[in-house]
Amino acid sequence: MFYTTQFARLLLLMAVLLPMPSFASGANPFRNAPIDLPEPMIFDLALPLGSARNDYEFNTLVQYDFEGNAVKMNPEFEYAFAHGYSIELELPMENTAVEAYKFALQGTFDFLHSRKFIHGWQYYGEYIKHSKEFENNLFYVFGYEFNEKWSTLNMLGLRLTDLSAHGHTEKLVNSNLFYSFSSNLIAGVEINWESRPNRPDTTLVMPQMHVKLTKQAKIQFGFGMKRMGDEHFPHAAMRVIYRH
Repeated sequence: MFYTTQFARLLLLMAVLLPMPSFASGANPFRNAPIDLPEPMIFDLALPLGSARNDYEFNTLVQYDFEGNAVKMNPEFEYAFAHGYSIELELPMENTAVEAYKFALQGTFDFLHSRKFIHGWQYYGEYIKHSKEFENNLFYVFGYEFNEKWSTLNMLGLRLTDLSAHGHTEKLVNSNLFYSFSSNLIAGVEINWESRPNRPDTTLVMPQMHVKLTKQAKIQFGFGMKRMGDEHFPHAAMRVIYRH
């Protein structure tokens, strides 16, 4: 009951504080904000914050999990239905079998943004097939462009698993630092941290490269290390992206 009440309060707070999207076809109100900040590879956004209406993207993340000796894939589709607002549909897979169903909704705050700073929120729900659990995840997202070379993007959030009395809450952090050699070549390091009750914390550190292949296609790849309690496992990943 505690988790259900807390989540209901969270949804009510979102309804009160979050601005309604504008479906007008005029100029993007976020066009002067840093809407082209690099995105993390493992924990990506549902399109960049401030994306223009009707932007869309197909992408697939492929990971090799050395802990479980499994190949994980996450094909997804992202679409901006209004300036600064987007949805995402994703099918998390393991060794070609669909393991979950995921839906994301993301918005950009139309206040306090500037030429250097942009922020917003993301919610995603994920139904896990084997456990029949439903995860609710809510994040505050913010990015800052220090100069033409250096930038950062960060996500702070909570995950609520199962709204019944048996549910539990996890703390989530995604933090990234990027260096742009050019518009076609970017280096970065991504850190994902999960704090889970009665289980070891999980930390993934993933150095990565982003290479733009064409005007609409790019590839991201990296090799890092995942820590679970006192155990360490290598982790390899690649994401292929087509954005229009």
